[in-house]
Amino acid sequence: MKGNRVPFILFLLASLATGCLQVAAPEVTPAPSLPPTSHPVLPQVTKTSLPSPTAVEEAPLCTTDPLAGVCSVPKVGMLSKFCVKKLPYTLLGIPPGSTFQPMDAELVCKDEGIRGEVRQVSCTGRELYSYEIKVCDTNCSGAQLETDSARCPDGYGYSAEAGCCWLPSTLEPGCVIYKLDIGACP
Repeated sequence: MKGNRVPFILFLLASLATGCLQVAAPEVTPAPSLPPTSHPVLPQVTKTSLPSPTAVEEAPLCTTDPLAGVCSVPKVGMLSKFCVKKLPYTLLGIPPGSTFQPMDAELVCKDEGIRGEVRQVSCTGRELYSYEIKVCDTNCSGAQLETDSARCPDGYGYSAEAGCCWLPSTLEPGCVIYKLDIGACP
């Protein structure tokens, strides 16, 4: 068999050299050319800049109460104590332009009118008991501090008239809480 191989190898080499024998080689085909990938065209967004917030200049703190010149705390005083049909009463004197409001539902007060320069208010309640009554000057109704102003630190109110910040009272301007003692009847 050795002898048969040599002529066969020679035959193969000669066929390859002359091109009569083709060796199967993988055929390389070029990749299909794809169109370039297209990206969706997005609309151009123009940035709209918001106007910068106007900086509010912080107001200084007031050195004196800005409402002191506008409002005066009403002067309240006890005029007398007396009994009517075994009910104890206390008579108060307040300025003529003042309002009053009992701070307890058990305290009943009545306007007795103006005598001299004093508005008289009679109040009754439980014997030997103390109550509170709020008395306000009606001239102070417009004098207020702006508590929602950005010009003042938290907790302070702004006075436009004085141009400064003041720590507001828990009570309205021009008001006072008066402690009223009810007496006893014999």
